[in-house]
Amino acid sequence: MGHLTKALNLTADQQSKVQPLIDQARPQIIAIHKDAMDKTHAVMEKTASQIRPILTADQQKKLDALQKAHQDMRKRDSGVAQRDG
Repeated sequence: MGHLTKALNLTADQQSKVQPLIDQARPQIIAIHKDAMDKTHAVMEKTASQIRPILTADQQKKLDALQKAHQDMRKRDSGVAQRDG
């Protein structure tokens, strides 16, 4: 809201009318984002499982570490979204 207020120079009256619209849209946007992220994650997992057999044992370890780091980041971001939501 702060960005819109500043960018559009909204009056207090306009802010009071715009804020409920943003509040109403927020859960829908969060749900769409979560769905998109879940689908993206599924594609990435499938692709990694297809790549893994092509790799050497050392490369597989590195891939596993990359996947774990991504998973940890995803869990962290999910926790932040839940707290902010």
